[in-house]
Amino acid sequence: MVDEAVVVDHLRAVNEYTNDLKDMRTLSKEAYLDDVVVQRAVERPFMNLIQACIDVAEHVRSADALAPSGTSKQGVEALGQAGITAAETEAKLTEAVGFRNVLAHRYGEIDHEIVYDVLHTELHWFEAFQQEVAQWLKRRE
Repeated sequence: MVDEAVVVDHLRAVNEYTNDLKDMRTLSKEAYLDDVVVQRAVERPFMNLIQACIDVAEHVRSADALAPSGTSKQGVEALGQAGITAAETEAKLTEAVGFRNVLAHRYGEIDHEIVYDVLHTELHWFEAFQQEVAQWLKRRE
């Protein structure tokens, strides 16, 4: 059974990290690309944000027995397959899991231009995820 408090706690974290990243949008691309400290200040909230989404997905997946245990991407996909998240949200969050892996595990060189672009164009997917899961919780009541 899904523990609503666990999900709500993670959704609050999603909201917090999304807002933190929005605050970083004031930087120019040049300032971002020239400052490794600022880059790290953006990368860490991204990793935490995506991990919070994964944690929601894994909790719901396991508690509702949506799919057998698997990868983080499979956990996110299970929410989409169950109709909890929209197909497009599922696809974008699945991509985000790969993005988190690159940031967290440093698979090759991080393309800081891509990180900057994601910061400015992709945060709405995390808001969509948060809203879709919250609506699902509300329908369960």
